[in-house]
Amino acid sequence: MKKTSLRSAGIALLVLVVTVCVYIFAVIGVERPHIEAVAAPLPDPRRETNPAGDAAPMATTLARAERHSITETLTVTGSLVAREETVVGAEVDGLRIIEILADVGDRVEQGQVLARLDGAMLRTQLAQNTSMIAIAQASIAQMEASIAETQANEAEAADALKRAQTLVASGTTSPVQLLARQTEAKVATSKATAAEENLRMAKAEEAFAEAQRSEINLKIARTELKAPTAGTISHRAARLGAVATTAGEPLFRLVRNTEIEFDAEVPETALPQIVPGQDVEVWLPGVSEAIDGCVRLVDPTVDKTSRLGRVAVALPHHPALKAGTFARGNITLGRRLAVTVPLSAVLFGKDGPYVQVATNNVVEIRNVETGLKRGARVEILNGLIEGQEVVARAAAFTRPGERIMPVRNDARAAEGG
Repeated sequence: MKKTSLRSAGIALLVLVVTVCVYIFAVIGVERPHIEAVAAPLPDPRRETNPAGDAAPMATTLARAERHSITETLTVTGSLVAREETVVGAEVDGLRIIEILADVGDRVEQGQVLARLDGAMLRTQLAQNTSMIAIAQASIAQMEASIAETQANEAEAADALKRAQTLVASGTTSPVQLLARQTEAKVATSKATAAEENLRMAKAEEAFAEAQRSEINLKIARTELKAPTAGTISHRAARLGAVATTAGEPLFRLVRNTEIEFDAEVPETALPQIVPGQDVEVWLPGVSEAIDGCVRLVDPTVDKTSRLGRVAVALPHHPALKAGTFARGNITLGRRLAVTVPLSAVLFGKDGPYVQVATNNVVEIRNVETGLKRGARVEILNGLIEGQEVVARAAAFTRPGERIMPVRNDARAAEGG
């Protein structure tokens, strides 16, 4: 009885499965036309509107080859240096520095006192020299009085000799008396000559003392160290209490007239293109604007190790100019009118740079030779003439011989303005 029940249940389950399968196939058969309709490909509007199968022209931006002013520049680097440096040192040996009146960075005028040396010893020497001059002047006065006396004695002896000669001629006196008078005259002459020599010696001693006085006064004047020119102090070696020497390090260094210039290093191959007077833009770290200068000097020599030459660039006074600062400069080598196109119009292939010229709205590849690049434009040396139009944008998506729909830069600019 139990086996009969299980068999009946299995038969019922099988009948249920068959019924479900039949229902599913019936539903799929009814819905199939609708599924096929949905899965059918959508129509291509481009093919419907263009039965021949050609794609519509691509909108492409064109730019005209135009003449622009091109400035040829050379970029150089270097440092700021003092155009001319003046040194101030001690001119008197062995004097101690007792006062310092200027320091690094100070702007000084010509003749301004920078430091003072101890001149006490020199002032003592000056007092001694004053006494020597007084003694010499007294000796001169004494010698002048002596000369007057000897000259009088000489005149008196000469008169006595004449009288003796007259008396001897008349036989009134003896020859011995005449000889005595001659001897007296010679002695008086010798004394007069000696007195004159003593006077010259006294005057020489006075002149020597005066020369010593001038030297002492000069040394006293040199105890004040003065700026020989106007400028800015760039270095100070003077120290209070130190003994100054003429052979040592200069006590001060000055940038003459505060003139700082750009010492640029230039490759030897570019030196022939640089001449004095060319404009230079100099850029300094931390300064947002360029400082305009000009080439002052082109050094005629080249460093045999680095193969670099030196170019001195004169600069105007500017608070940012500090000797030793690194600087970068652009030397203007020349200006000219040249045919240019936008940088974006130039592509590079295996044969070099090329542009895509648009002739009658058809793209054509044209190899070109490029020159200087300035801003957003590049110079075309060969391969293109003024007025021709080139593809300025989306050039990578256009092919030679392809027709385009031009969109011109000048038209857009006019519409935008």
